[in-house]
Amino acid sequence: MKRHLLGATLLLSLAAAALACKSSGSHGGEAEAKGEHDRDSMSLPPGNAALAYLKVETVTESDDAPAVVLTGKVALDENHTQRVASPIDGRITKLTVEPGDKVKVGQTLLELSSPTMGQLQADSQKAQTDLALTQKALERAMKLKADGAVSEREIAQIESDNRKARADVSGTSSRLRSLNVGASEGASIRAQIAGSVVDRNVLLGQEVRADGAAPLLTISDLDTVWVVGDVYEQDLALVSKDAKVTVTVPAYPGASFMGTVGHISQMVDPATRTLKLRCIVPNLDGKLKPEMFAKILLHDPGNKKIVVPARAVLSDTQPPRVVVAAADNKYVLRKVEVGPELAGRVRILSGLKAGEKIVADGAIFLKQEIESQ
Repeated sequence: MKRHLLGATLLLSLAAAALACKSSGSHGGEAEAKGEHDRDSMSLPPGNAALAYLKVETVTESDDAPAVVLTGKVALDENHTQRVASPIDGRITKLTVEPGDKVKVGQTLLELSSPTMGQLQADSQKAQTDLALTQKALERAMKLKADGAVSEREIAQIESDNRKARADVSGTSSRLRSLNVGASEGASIRAQIAGSVVDRNVLLGQEVRADGAAPLLTISDLDTVWVVGDVYEQDLALVSKDAKVTVTVPAYPGASFMGTVGHISQMVDPATRTLKLRCIVPNLDGKLKPEMFAKILLHDPGNKKIVVPARAVLSDTQPPRVVVAAADNKYVLRKVEVGPELAGRVRILSGLKAGEKIVADGAIFLKQEIESQ
């Protein structure tokens, strides 16, 4: 309410100032002939009541203004993500984690039973039995050989059987190890990384297949996330690997997250003329959630840039304008080319120089009065 009252007071003051300017400078159209009446400017003499409601700031330069703003979204860090699949066909017999749970490396995620696994375990046990038998037969044959009670051919056959049994034990043990099971226990799937269970697409008792397309579980370390976006080919010169970026999300107005460019695609999408950009962003507080919409602000660490308060830019018309506080108490509407906004300040690409003064507060009211002249 107070803001509206101040705005109304400012408008009344400005109207009075404009009327005074018109009455004092109009003698049969001479003022207009002399160029004193300018529809893009107006004068406010010292002591005018409207000046109390205006805030004038000096245009400054910044070393770290955003160069380009891209739209993107938050994604999992695929270098620290495990998508869990079943190595065999079977049925889920036990689930040990829920979505949101934190897990450690080697922790059991689920257990399953499977005819395939049962056959592998039977084959492993048979191979172990055969190895024991052939080992005893070989030891007995070597003793009999010393007494000449066994032929070389028989010994060669026993040694061959022993080698085959060893190979069978090695093969079945290797297949069981790939399933994280022993020769007599159920199959379990364990976490390969530490992180959080971000998704679970399996239920107790559910049949699963080794060739299933969807992962049963997804685990990711959310201390770091990716923010991916599309950069236009004309802006590619402003992007480089390891360059700093600032990420903002609608969920946390005013907050920003610092990161770096991790990867730039090597191919241009022929339909959109863009390249994929991937940024690595620390997320230790867990605020950034996968699939959040985000803005990626690319920084240009080169020359200094002109920046002004965002509230000083009148963007209700195209091109945008600002009100410049010129000499002789004159206020002028000027067209500007604007860049991205960051933390309440906007980069000015053209139309202003450092050291000029602009109206930061009250510019919209001045614009209305100037245009109504």
